[in-house]
Amino acid sequence: MAEITSQEEKQKLVKAYTAMVLSRTLDKKIVNAQRQGRVGFYTPTIGQEALQIGAAMALEENDLIYGYYRDVPLMISRGVPIDLIINQIMGNSADISKGRQMPSHYGSRKHNFMSIQSPVATNLPLAVGAAYSLKYRKKKNIVLTTFGEGSTSTPDFHAAMNMAAVYNLPVIFLCENNGWAISLPVEKQTKVDIWKKADAYGMPGTRVNGNDILETYAAVRTAAKNAREGKGPTLIDAISFRMGPHSTSDDPTKYRSESVPEGSEKDPLTIAEAALKALKLMDDKMLESIKQKTVKIVDDKFDECEKIPPPNPVTAFEQVYSEQTWMLKEEVGDIL
Repeated sequence: MAEITSQEEKQKLVKAYTAMVLSRTLDKKIVNAQRQGRVGFYTPTIGQEALQIGAAMALEENDLIYGYYRDVPLMISRGVPIDLIINQIMGNSADISKGRQMPSHYGSRKHNFMSIQSPVATNLPLAVGAAYSLKYRKKKNIVLTTFGEGSTSTPDFHAAMNMAAVYNLPVIFLCENNGWAISLPVEKQTKVDIWKKADAYGMPGTRVNGNDILETYAAVRTAAKNAREGKGPTLIDAISFRMGPHSTSDDPTKYRSESVPEGSEKDPLTIAEAALKALKLMDDKMLESIKQKTVKIVDDKFDECEKIPPPNPVTAFEQVYSEQTWMLKEEVGDIL
């Protein structure tokens, strides 16, 4: 277990565990709702909570996040309300994008989460551009960008890593390595360990157990410190396991046989619970209480969001240009 000694870090861990439980509970709720026809599509996050929330523990409030579509735990741990996430999945009128983004493509300007892009790795050059801007303006905040291991075989990954290293930019590349790019195993899409790719660009690379929240926290804490001190980028290869399907349209039993059962010794929540008990921060009764309270919170909020009506069709024409063109005005008029 990674060392954690200060009272502040212990409080962070308790808060982080609560976020892990909330994310896991919400994840299962949305998947079940999709199977019932109440939600159209979703990309589950179960199994990747520890690496995301461990990373969040090491960040500061003003740091920027360029994530991808499986980062619900990261969002929750950074204070994003779960109704923002649920509304986006449902595409209702309370959704900040008014249903114009496909589900699991979140964003929250207030919490420094940039909008999600569907094509893998396209967030990486954007993150590097933001990091360049921070360095140019002599800001002390940094950028965290997340992606799956399949993204490391794209041109965008190369371009982003190369520019970040050449310009010594304050950005952390966090690879959420769950072993599968949808149905393609990692060994069939790259011949080298992900963390070793950092060598080609002249930046530090490290591998961590992404199922261990404290190990991930320690790695990101070091990378964040280096970035803030002007020492440049870091690539972190966080090994995890996607306990569910790639998306609700996927059936992983068709292409893989191994599994990490919920509650097993490899489950990120089980590992976090052992750490909390070892540090004497929680006991079994307290852990169970958090889980029971979280179920009610998620159920109540989901039911509340489900009652929100769909967006007005007129909103499809809003926020497209700073001022509506004559063509948009005519189209809106046809609807009205």
